[in-house]
Parts: sequence; C-alpha cells; structure tokens
Amino acid sequence: MKAQQLIQSISKDLQQEILNHLFKEHKPAYRMVLNTLAANRKLRPVFVERKNKDEQFTFILEQLRLRTNESVAEQVIQLWLLKGQQGLLKTFLDAVGIEHKDGEVENLPEEISEETAKAGIDALLAGHSAEKAAVYLNLFQMQRPDGWEGLTKAMAAEPRLVLPAA
Repeated sequence: MKAQQLIQSISKDLQQEILNHLFKEHKPAYRMVLNTLAANRKLRPVFVERKNKDEQFTFILEQLRLRTNESVAEQVIQLWLLKGQQGLLKTFLDAVGIEHKDGEVENLPEEISEETAKAGIDALLAGHSAEKAAVYLNLFQMQRPDGWEGLTKAMAAEPRLVLPAA
C-alpha cells in the first residue's frame, strides 16, 4: 500500500493525530507541507495559511490523498512515526532483531523470515493499536522495492492489520 492510500484508509482520528503532531511539534515541516501542497495546486501559500486550522487540515488531507502528492504523504507519515511513535518502531525492530538508534535504522536486513515477522507483529499488537501497527508495517515495507516476502506473508495472515480499501 502506498502512502497516499494509507492516508485514505486510516480513520479520521488517526489522520487528525498525524496532522496535529506535525502542527504542534514540527512547525517548519508543517509549513513546508502546506506550502508545497498549495504550490502543487497553483495556489499562493498565504491563501491556505489564512484559513483556520481545521480548514488547513481538510486541505492538507484532500491533497495527501492524491497520487500526485505521494512523496509528501510518505514524508508526513515518516515524520509522525520517527518523531512521534518511537515506541512503536522500537517494539517492532527489537522483536525482529534489527539494530536501530531510537527507531532509526541504518542497515536494513536482506531478509525477514515469516516467523520473525510474526514475532514482531505480535509484539506490536500487544502494546499498540492495530491501525497504527498497520500504518507502520506498510510504510516499513516501502523501504525496499517489493518489501520483504516474510513480512508480507505475516501481515496477510493477521486480520487485525487489514486497513479498509482506499
């Protein structure tokens, strides 16, 4: 699943959580996202900046759902995960034995077995919502072309990780 499809598939509450995190914790990144999306629509950024927060969020979400803004959607989700969901990242990476520093990985493994992936998924679901786990795992799979076969199989075997079709 691509990042723009993830944005379409997650609950309104999680969409709001992600944008609120960006708005409150990463003002420069929020402004960059807003400006980039406005420019992509051939709007002056000030036109969108003058709107209230709810209207800005609505505009951003509408734009992140578009295939043309895939890279921006991916950056938004990555920032939320890396800076706001470190516990989730650490849980999975520790369970599958991937070395990291506060959830950031320098060297991704060539292979993740289905058994190892299942252990990581079980650890995630024990301490985090299935929706957040699904978002993370789908984004993690994007870090390699075609992802990891073992992780793909383990995710498909866990019905709690199924997000509604975009």
